[in-house]
Amino acid sequence: MLQKNQIKSNHSSHVSLHNISHQYAEKIILNDISFNIERGEIICLLGASGSGKSTLLRLIAGVETLGAGSISINDKIVVNEDIFIAPENRQIGMVFQDYALFPHLTVAQNIMFGKIKNGKITRQDAMQQLDYIGLTEYADSYPNTLSGGQQQRVALARTLATKPEILLLDEPFSGLDSHLRVDLRVETKKLIKANNISAIFVTHDAEEALYLADKIILLNDSQIEQMGSPDQLLNQPASIYAAHYLRRYNELDVSIENGMVKTPFGDLQTQHLCCCAQTNLGHNHNHAKLLIAQNDIHLASYDDPDEYDHQIKVKITHINHYSEFSELHLQVSNTQQMLILRTSLREKQVKINDEFNAHFNYKNLFIFAQNP
Repeated sequence: MLQKNQIKSNHSSHVSLHNISHQYAEKIILNDISFNIERGEIICLLGASGSGKSTLLRLIAGVETLGAGSISINDKIVVNEDIFIAPENRQIGMVFQDYALFPHLTVAQNIMFGKIKNGKITRQDAMQQLDYIGLTEYADSYPNTLSGGQQQRVALARTLATKPEILLLDEPFSGLDSHLRVDLRVETKKLIKANNISAIFVTHDAEEALYLADKIILLNDSQIEQMGSPDQLLNQPASIYAAHYLRRYNELDVSIENGMVKTPFGDLQTQHLCCCAQTNLGHNHNHAKLLIAQNDIHLASYDDPDEYDHQIKVKITHINHYSEFSELHLQVSNTQQMLILRTSLREKQVKINDEFNAHFNYKNLFIFAQNP
């Protein structure tokens, strides 16, 4: 888990959460959560169902009573044990999974329903927002005539029309089909960046977080498991949980003897494995987990391998085909060890019982200590 001393700021942040804890009856939902959000930054709260993501969003919005800690916006405390600023005075906009459009109002009227500091949202303001999202021709249509994706665009436009400083989005794309979700991710990120709004997305989808976020906060068991840029979480996972949440890995039980990782397919030098330093593995360790990403195994051998390349002979025992990739089950020759490879088969057709001199690179592997 993230340590407290990792959360530091030498300047004023747009939003600051300090030591947030929350529970329902005896069930702890959030435990000592702290992080900062810079102006214009997109944060993704990532985690499995029940990890506290949506609860944290509601606490920031002010629609749920805070248990302990404090939240500040622009250096002004909006909630702690003694202070509570009402949600409508926090300059926060929210976009929900279910769109929450008024069925009896037209699209333009839905956008005009919100309020801004200097008065009401005019039809001209609404039309400008509809122009941004490419739906001006639907201004006088009713929500039930729009597709799910169009309704979500209108919900976003209605929120942006109120000119919020902070935008909160609770799994806004989860009810849409996969292709539409990808398109809306792109459009939404462009709109947020164009308006220089600080945004917090709640999602359980790692791919969505990797695309949208400037910073990802991975929650697990009511705490921050890891926090950092998408690149940091992908390439420097702090735990086995973090590694598996961001990518699919083969996980092997191994031991370390005299600086060598003992695996079913040969010895690997610990100094070449990129997670050894950050997990503080000793020269000898009886129990460890070695992670090999499923897309980092290649069904070809290098003619001139370098010191980081490890070659193995494998046989394909099973193949599963999906829309964008195929999943190959590989047995390492002369062992019972099975590995999974995810790959595109557009260039090379393979079949069950084919054998290959496959390879992977030391520098792409991760190793984590385990308690006996």
